[in-house]
Amino acid sequence: MMNKRKICVVSSSRADYNHLFLLMQALKQSKEVELKIIATGMHLLRKFGSTYKEIMNDGFHIDAFIENQCSKNTSNASLQIISDQFKNAGKVLDKMKPDIIIILGDRYDILPIVLCCHIKNIPIAHFHGGEITHGAIDDAIRHSITKLSDIHFVASTVFKKRVQQLGENPKNIYNVGSLGVLAIKSTKIIAKKSILQKYKITARYILVALHPETINADNDLIIKSLFDVLKQQKNIHVVFSAPNSDPGNEKILYNIDEFRNLYADRSSFIVSAGREDFINLIRHAELVVGNSSSCIVEAPAIGTASLVIGKRQSGRPLASSVSKVGFSYRAINNKLKKLLNQKHKLNSNNELAYKSSSSLSKIIKILTTLSLDNIKLKKFIDYK
Repeated sequence: MMNKRKICVVSSSRADYNHLFLLMQALKQSKEVELKIIATGMHLLRKFGSTYKEIMNDGFHIDAFIENQCSKNTSNASLQIISDQFKNAGKVLDKMKPDIIIILGDRYDILPIVLCCHIKNIPIAHFHGGEITHGAIDDAIRHSITKLSDIHFVASTVFKKRVQQLGENPKNIYNVGSLGVLAIKSTKIIAKKSILQKYKITARYILVALHPETINADNDLIIKSLFDVLKQQKNIHVVFSAPNSDPGNEKILYNIDEFRNLYADRSSFIVSAGREDFINLIRHAELVVGNSSSCIVEAPAIGTASLVIGKRQSGRPLASSVSKVGFSYRAINNKLKKLLNQKHKLNSNNELAYKSSSSLSKIIKILTTLSLDNIKLKKFIDYK
């Protein structure tokens, strides 16, 4: 009987789970894989919707939780989460004994787990390295995870070159496209009427997905300018998606509450819509506004225009349907009005900055057949 390779997927938030969903399904169905799942980070925080339940509702078994606490929304609270994960991850990994750990992205709440795996000599497969978001602390964390990882799945040739520049062996870097775009293509289309009824949306609507700016002092300016602009959009319903757990999100939540109190008839707030509903909220929106990666990846793939505010996503490639603006009231107001008054054509796949992942079977084959002998004994490869 052939020994199955024990592959463990770590998910810390609704964002990475949306991207990992199809891969997790494929791993679960593979006869060569024993799938294990670890939930941590925002998934376990009630304030953010206890979104680990969405993983379970999709039919997956969560094998372990790496617990963390978040009492206040400050940089020290983030450090406390990291400390909790360092404290708890080792025991979980010792018990599970995975052959490979799969990590996606750049969040601070997966970095300690990656470090634990590195110290315990557990091979790490990292998805979506080589990207740039130099307006957020995630940028340095992503590159750090790349250096700690052993197998690299990237979304474009540009990103592959960047991973090589970090000294990684090109033989272990695979350009497989975007898992997020692939997930969108297979997500069930929900009728607009159903979405409007479910979320009590009363008119044309925009979806606001705003997270804190974490590496500069623009956060307060962005919040003030954007919410002042939104208050002037009398004929538009505003659907707010909850911000992530980064320090500064309480200011965003406070302004959402204030807006909802003033304009309850033309606003909605969603802590976590779930994978399918969120994609369809983007699909039927007039515009996606904010600084979330959903403005950069998901919205263009669906064909919905987006307006990216501030510097959080600076450095990412942009599709033709994505507009950028600074943080002044005038700039945001002018661009928002212009975008709401023009029609947008669905992008062809060739126009997208992020292309769909080419093949899940290719990824599974790499994960199940790549030799792990001495994979941790890697050398720094100088970039030529």
